[in-house]
Amino acid sequence: MSYRITEDCVSCGDCSVVCPEKAIDDGYLPRTGDGTSSAAGAAWTDSPWRGYRINDSCTSCGNCVEVCPTGAIVKDIIE
Repeated sequence: MSYRITEDCVSCGDCSVVCPEKAIDDGYLPRTGDGTSSAAGAAWTDSPWRGYRINDSCTSCGNCVEVCPTGAIVKDIIE
């Protein structure tokens, strides 16, 4: 995997739509006290999963980097 998603992710889903390998998984949304799903932009600390994560199917095409509105997808220097 050569990219990672930072805490700047707003869970818009644009990256997962353009990924030809379907290498970007959407995590589950944390639950609120009443059992309903909280908003996609919930605090990262509320869930063990971030909104989206890049799996091992990534081919480093860069489509996700180009469409990310917040610049949250960056080159992973630890490979």
